[in-house]
Amino acid sequence: MFKNSKSESKMKLNRREFMAGVGMATALPLVGCAASSASSADSAQSSSFTDDFIVAPPLSGPRINMSKAYEVMDLLKIDALVLGQGVNFYYSTGHWPITLTMGHGPNSFSIITRQQNIPNGLVLPSFTYYYQLADVIAPNDFATYMYSGHRGLSDEANSAEQTPSLMIFNDMHLTSLDKIEANRADRTRQTANKYGAYVGAKAAISKALSDLGLSNARVATDNSMAQQLINSALPNVDVVDADDALRRIRPYKSDIEIELMRRAAPANAEAAIAAVKSIRSGATYRDLRRIYYAEAAKRGNTGVFMVVDRISADMFDAPFRDGQSFLIDAVSHADGYHGDYGRTVFIGEPEKELAKITQTIGKVWDEVRHAMKPGMKFSDITKLGQSTLKKMGGNYAVSFSPHSVGLYHTDHVGKNPDFQREDLVLEKGMILSVDCPLLESGIGGSAHLEDLTLITADGSEAINDVGDQTIII
Repeated sequence: MFKNSKSESKMKLNRREFMAGVGMATALPLVGCAASSASSADSAQSSSFTDDFIVAPPLSGPRINMSKAYEVMDLLKIDALVLGQGVNFYYSTGHWPITLTMGHGPNSFSIITRQQNIPNGLVLPSFTYYYQLADVIAPNDFATYMYSGHRGLSDEANSAEQTPSLMIFNDMHLTSLDKIEANRADRTRQTANKYGAYVGAKAAISKALSDLGLSNARVATDNSMAQQLINSALPNVDVVDADDALRRIRPYKSDIEIELMRRAAPANAEAAIAAVKSIRSGATYRDLRRIYYAEAAKRGNTGVFMVVDRISADMFDAPFRDGQSFLIDAVSHADGYHGDYGRTVFIGEPEKELAKITQTIGKVWDEVRHAMKPGMKFSDITKLGQSTLKKMGGNYAVSFSPHSVGLYHTDHVGKNPDFQREDLVLEKGMILSVDCPLLESGIGGSAHLEDLTLITADGSEAINDVGDQTIII
């Protein structure tokens, strides 16, 4: 379906006029961003407001689907996951220490055990806990083992409590401590009293794994530092790569992940539409990307990339022109979870043949998404798309290739040496994209269609607006 707003002009604008028009643009209302379980009144009270946009409040707690994690650990005979890379630490705890964003580490590790009655553990510098995580992690949230000092792998494990070595700011007593200062100090001391504080990461990780019953276990880790620490401290522990386990867990979303995706996907689609509708002849590809990132930020998302007319290189630039037909593939994330949205854009009325092609791709995608349900394989989706395209008379190439979306744009590839994606079987709780790009040239432009779909108990549900499958400006 082609739709053209009455307020949209086809007249040419020069670059200065274009940029001025963008600056005066009225913000679009955000739809579907607040938690689905909350009433509109509750949502309004618990949300923060930015201009005309409602940004939903943060969600606390680990993101990982623990039931699937236990299942995968049982399958791979892994007793625990020890995770220190930023995205995986966040996945397993719901928190991302800023030092990991800065490029430090990994020096903070989360521990998920295969035994469901054992709490998850944390091993981290005392200053990281005090200055970054004490604000959001209470002493009872995790079994938290803090360490301080700069001792390396050569140190003997030291399990004695070292509370005086905790990195806590000195109280000068010029005024009473404010709430943040008091809370940080109190939580840090309480945590040290409960689990001990240790000199060096080796001592802390040794005590943590021993307390969690993992002194002779098989553990999987995502980083070499944790592997070296464990091998040095507990030589009876068998350490393997966590990549295979994480690849098998990530496609199957927990309830909190589904809620985060319900926020990310609509905001991403709306940001892409708003950005595209602001452009005219004379604006450039890089202009469009910048506007898209700004529109995503208004809605609580962070821009990741936008492919424009087959171009993914940020350094490339070119002006848009009247009569142009081009694709967009827009990706941004909310709290780490990604939206992924693709459309074909026409500046002015499209050429008849290309319009027919995009309409046919849209009809095929409608057939495919309504057919998706648990039990289908990824390869079944591709076969259905291509066979349906052929039945509709499409004699051109469209991939109809599915991929899991979540913490990554492509959530399930990992370190497969041949870069092949596994032929996953759809299950309830999976969220995927089916890429529908036109893989042809010499057609007068480029075309794409992409939405995010949640697999339900007996079918599927679009989690961004799938309305207009092409955009005319």
